[in-house]
Amino acid sequence: MSQISTTFCPYFSEESIPSDIDQIFYIEEVLQRVAQQIRLREERIPLFIVAVIEAVTNAIQHGNRHDPTKKVRVRFSAFSEEELIVEVEDEGEGFDYTVLPDPTEEANLLREGGRGIFLMRNLADSVEFLEGGRCVRLRFRQ
Repeated sequence: MSQISTTFCPYFSEESIPSDIDQIFYIEEVLQRVAQQIRLREERIPLFIVAVIEAVTNAIQHGNRHDPTKKVRVRFSAFSEEELIVEVEDEGEGFDYTVLPDPTEEANLLREGGRGIFLMRNLADSVEFLEGGRCVRLRFRQ
């Protein structure tokens, strides 16, 4: 009788979607599948999904400005069972991520937007901006 191996296998996957906000539903399905494939701990899955959806939404809305000819790329990589890395990249002009308003300041509390990066920073274990703000790298540790 053979035994089933429980050793970790490196994981890489990439999705490319048009800048259409309806693609969020597709990305949510992808995120569920990735979480299962890499065996992300159950309590981490909602944090992972919300953070990545915020990143994809920002890429569609602010990076690519809803231009359906521009793509958003979502890359998933896990080289150990301790960490999942997700990169979300758009084709926009980038932005200065060093001068973001604080959504917890009183003047910003009633604003309709401005919480996506705040959420990412509070739900992921680390957040980095690359390519002049065109790419965000989220790290999730087990």
